[in-house]
Amino acid sequence: MLRYLASILKSNLFQFVLFAVTVAAAGYFYSKNIINAGNPVFSVKKIVFDGNEKVPDILLLKTSGLRYKSNILKVSIEDVKNKLENVAWIKSAVVQRVLPNTIYVRVAERIPIAILQSKYKLYLVDADGMVLENDGIGDFSNLPIVVGEGASKEAANFLWQLEKFPKIRKQLVFAVRIGNRRWNIKINRGITVKLPEKELRYAFSVLDEISNSDGFFNDDIEEIDLRIPDRVILTKKGESHGN
Repeated sequence: MLRYLASILKSNLFQFVLFAVTVAAAGYFYSKNIINAGNPVFSVKKIVFDGNEKVPDILLLKTSGLRYKSNILKVSIEDVKNKLENVAWIKSAVVQRVLPNTIYVRVAERIPIAILQSKYKLYLVDADGMVLENDGIGDFSNLPIVVGEGASKEAANFLWQLEKFPKIRKQLVFAVRIGNRRWNIKINRGITVKLPEKELRYAFSVLDEISNSDGFFNDDIEEIDLRIPDRVILTKKGESHGN
């Protein structure tokens, strides 16, 4: 029995296993020592933010919870990412450790597509329907104005349909979401156009056909009703009309 044990201890397999266990144990205790001992080599010395234009670095730093001189190996990448993506302007964030001492953060900001008017205030809206802070609206004054319940959520589809008809888009003053079902638009000369719940693109094509480069008809027209398929109902100023 003793000879058998001695042969095992001298075997190459045993020596290899012993070596592997020793290396693993050493690596474990070494890495644990690095993480817990506050090793200055792995302390955060540089935090880099990239991709942000509207959100300043100082706000990203405050929101992220990142701290200089903290142990870089203890930074929760997922936690920092989640905190940053809670900022309304931030659509997504990628957080990376660049060893030994740098945290790199790449953000993608939301792109406004419309201005939402709600309770006498103006906000920006992106393609996902996210309502953004109303600071800096002057930079986006060329965007269309949308109003009404559900307008922020439906603005992207509405504008996507409208972009096929640049002549109408150019004359658009604002769009009103009615009962969260359909749209009315106000165009040049104060004309209201009532659009149907469905077949929005078809309605725009009809409107495009009856318009000209200067406007729609003349100053006597107050309303164009396109809610009924294959029918255009015109209302002159002073005439009664329904909702």
